[in-house]
Amino acid sequence: MIQHYAMATMDGAIQQVISGPYLYAPCTEEVSDVTHYLEVSSGDIKPKKSLITQCVVAGLSATFDGLPSGLKVQTNGFLTVTDTDPLEIHYDVPGTYEIRLRGHVEYLDETLEVTVGDA
Repeated sequence: MIQHYAMATMDGAIQQVISGPYLYAPCTEEVSDVTHYLEVSSGDIKPKKSLITQCVVAGLSATFDGLPSGLKVQTNGFLTVTDTDPLEIHYDVPGTYEIRLRGHVEYLDETLEVTVGDA
């Protein structure tokens, strides 16, 4: 559904009319698309939550439990999207690897490192 909005000065003079399939919510200057999201059901702008979760390393594998569904995970040239199952990442060579967690509206994008094997 296309919404139309009039942008006006404080005295009511319309400066611009914009249209789009977006929701618009009043906010303060402290709000950022990096650190906040709009909770659609309530119309409230809320701070994004941290994704830092427990990672269990065993041998050449790293396992994450409790990640939200729909999260993009990138590491060592591998990209996947999480579902409701624990995420298991298997590496071929011991070492320290960067894991990027991105793309979920309610959570901060984060990068962490894991060391697997005898590195």
